[in-house]
Amino acid sequence: MDTQAVKGGGYRTLVDDSPLSGLQWAVFVLCFLIMFLDGLDTVLIGFLAPYIGAEWQLPKGALTPAFTAGVVGLMIAGCAAGILADRIGRRPLLLAAVAVFGLANLATAWCGSLEALVALRFVTGLGLGAAMPCAVTLVSEYAPARRRALVITSMYCGYTLGGAAVGWLTPIVTQQHGWRAMFVVGAVLPLALLPWLFWRLPESIGFLAERRRDRGAVAALLSRIAGRQVEPPALPDRPAVEANPLAIFLSPAYRLRTGLLWLANGAGLLMTFTLINWLPSFLTFKGVPAATASLSGASLQAGGAAGALLIGWLMDRFGSRKVVVGTYLGAAIAALLWIAVLDRGSAVLLLMGFAAGVLVMGGQTGFQVLATSVYPVAARATGLSWMQSVGRLGGILGIQLAGMGVASDVDPVTLLQALALPALVAAIAAGSLHVGFRPAPPEAAAVKGG
Repeated sequence: MDTQAVKGGGYRTLVDDSPLSGLQWAVFVLCFLIMFLDGLDTVLIGFLAPYIGAEWQLPKGALTPAFTAGVVGLMIAGCAAGILADRIGRRPLLLAAVAVFGLANLATAWCGSLEALVALRFVTGLGLGAAMPCAVTLVSEYAPARRRALVITSMYCGYTLGGAAVGWLTPIVTQQHGWRAMFVVGAVLPLALLPWLFWRLPESIGFLAERRRDRGAVAALLSRIAGRQVEPPALPDRPAVEANPLAIFLSPAYRLRTGLLWLANGAGLLMTFTLINWLPSFLTFKGVPAATASLSGASLQAGGAAGALLIGWLMDRFGSRKVVVGTYLGAAIAALLWIAVLDRGSAVLLLMGFAAGVLVMGGQTGFQVLATSVYPVAARATGLSWMQSVGRLGGILGIQLAGMGVASDVDPVTLLQALALPALVAAIAAGSLHVGFRPAPPEAAAVKGG
C-alpha cells in the first residue's frame, strides 16, 4: 500500500474530507451504547421511586435526597473528569466511569435503607457524570465537520432511548421480580460492555494530536480512517506556554460565552431532571395508574430520541442557534398545556409525554451540539464537563423545588406549568450566544451557529 501525505498537512483535513470509516463507526456505536446506559441508569431512580416508596412506606417527597444525591455526583464528577480527560485522555476515564456506575447499581440492588440508597446514588452519579462529557468529546473529535451535528445528536439518542427502555421495562420487571431487579439490569449491561470498550474504543485523535502530540499514533488512526497508509501529519504548533484548560474557557475571549452556556444548560437541565425524576410520581399523585405513569415517562424519553434526530437534521441545514432557540420556546408552550391533557386518557398522556420529550430533551440535545463549537481541543472536554456540572445545579434546583412543592401539596400540574419559565431563560441565553463575541478558533467552529 502506498504511503501518502495528508492533504493540507493537518489531521482534521483528512477526518473532515474522508467517508465515514469502520473506526469512526465503532467510536460512534460504542459511545451510543455508553450514552444508552448513562440514560438508563440516570433515570432509573425516577421510574422506581413509586415502587420503592410503596415498599418502604415512605411519605411523599422522601426520596428527594436520593434524586439529589445522584445529580450531585454527576456535577462533581463532571468537573473533575473534564480536567483529567484533557490531561490523561478520554478513553481511560470512559472505561473507569462505566465500571463505577455498573458496580454501584449492583450494590444498589441489595441496599436496605434510604440512607444507603442515597449514598449509592451519589456513587452512581460519579460514574455517570464522568462518562457523558468524555463520550461527547470523543465523538465530536472523530466526526467530520459536515455531519457533526447529526452524529452527536444521534449519539444523544442513546441517552433518551436508555431512559425510554427503563419506562418500558419497569412495569414488566417489577411485576415479576420487584424493583431491585431493575438495578441488576442497570449493572449487568455496563459491566458486560466493558470488555468491548477495552478492545475496540480508541483514544481521541484530537487529544493524541494536540495534547500528547503523538504523530505516530495519529498517523495510525488516520490510516484506518482513510483506508490507506498515511504519513505522520503536521501537528498544530504547541503554544509557548501550555495553557491550563480552566484558564482558556474562563479567559476574556470565552468568559461571556461560558456564562451563557452555563445559564442555558442549567435552565435546560432544570426542566430535564424535573421531568425525568418526577413525571411518573406527579402523574400517580394525580390518580394516574403507576403503569400508565411509567409509560408516560418512557414516552418522554422516546420523544427525546426522536427530537434529537429531527433537531440534528434541522441544525445541519438551518444553523444550530436558531433551531435550539425554537425548541426551547416550544418547550415553554408545552409546559403550559399539561393542564389540558391530564383528564383526556392514557393515549393523550403518552402523546403529551412524547411531545415534551421532543421539545425539552430534544432541545437540550441540540444545545450540547451547539456547545461543542465553542471551545478549542485543549479545553473542550474541560469546558463541556464544567458546563454540564455547573448546569446540573439547575437540575438539583429543579428536583428540590419539585420535592418542596410535593411536600407542600402544590398541585403537580402547577409544578409542570412552572417549567415554562426556565424554558424561556434557556431560549434567551442560547439566542445570545453568538452576539458580540470574538470568534472561536477555526478548529472549534465546525458546527455553524447561524
